[in-house]
Amino acid sequence: MKDKRPNYLMGAYVFLICCVLVFPLAVVLLISFDTSPYISFPPKGFHLGWYRTLTDNPNFILSLKNSLVIAVVSTCLAILVAVPAALLIARRSFPGRNLLYALCLSSLTVPWIVYGVALLFLWSVAGLHLSIWTLIFGHTVIGAPYVLRTATAVLVNLPSSYERGARSLGASALRAFFTVTLPLMAPGLRAGASFAFIVSFVNIPISLFVTTADNLTMPVAVFNYMQYNFDPSVAAFSVVQLVFISFFIGFAVRAARGGVVR
Repeated sequence: MKDKRPNYLMGAYVFLICCVLVFPLAVVLLISFDTSPYISFPPKGFHLGWYRTLTDNPNFILSLKNSLVIAVVSTCLAILVAVPAALLIARRSFPGRNLLYALCLSSLTVPWIVYGVALLFLWSVAGLHLSIWTLIFGHTVIGAPYVLRTATAVLVNLPSSYERGARSLGASALRAFFTVTLPLMAPGLRAGASFAFIVSFVNIPISLFVTTADNLTMPVAVFNYMQYNFDPSVAAFSVVQLVFISFFIGFAVRAARGGVVR
């Protein structure tokens, strides 16, 4: 009979690691229901008052709307940029292809805080005023590599015979892409888009340098609020943000499990 003790030990180890990772989030969740006027642990009581106060804070509401708009628009732009690049890299053979692929993924290697400072100097030298569009541009650059990697992975494992078959039946290159290639790429694109959305939604370093009072994002709003306030409404706001992030992580995992070719 096979010894199952190693499996039990591995399961116990993974469970312990999960507890260590989840414990800080559980503390934030408990603090968000605390009746105390300041952050403390353990909670002295439980109520929903801090969640109700979120609707009374205009900065929180504005930052939530801005974060959603910026994340959605930057993700859509990342898809529009990454898909043609993935088609070129995965379907064409030309000198410097690997260099081009590495260059497209290079933003993953640059620390976000360095990139944020560089963006600030770029807009200053260009004479452009900071706006929601400059912020969307910055988030698109850091989100596009995630879409590119998943899209390229799908295309590499996707036989080109499907597209050739559609072309042989009279479909144009554009129609073959929209009716054959794009549907088969959908699971990878959904996963990459979800990660791009999450990266934009939680980003602090880039947003901190190129944001203004009118295009405040959720992480920056929390950062600014905690400099002068220490009440549990910050924890409640963080829980709301965590709910959005968890939803899109679940969506990305489900999309990745959907397979590439059915």
